Amino acid sequence: MAGKDAIEVEAADHDIREILATVQDQGRQTLELLRTLINLIVGIVGDREGPPLEDLIATLVAQNRDLLTIARRIHTDVRAIGDRLRAVVSTEQTGHSNSAEPSRQ
Repeated sequence: MAGKDAIEVEAADHDIREILATVQDQGRQTLELLRTLINLIVGIVGDREGPPLEDLIATLVAQNRDLLTIARRIHTDVRAIGDRLRAVVSTEQTGHSNSAEPSRQ
């Protein structure tokens, strides 16, 4: 049973890594499209007021990086919670508990 759980965890971990890679790739594509669109608009409109294009793109890149960092931290936390829950279920099934607290049901 533990082998099956390990396989499921690895499969879920692989799926989450693929999702994060997809999000990262789509973020890059979105930023490139945005850069192209802004260059087209700036070419049509000419001089404009406000921050330079590079500053806007740098802000977007930083926000995208922050979102990916948050997603990775959430993934790590969820995996740690899953590991702890599996350990609790395993000890309850065998009837042994190393915890000082009584099990809650």
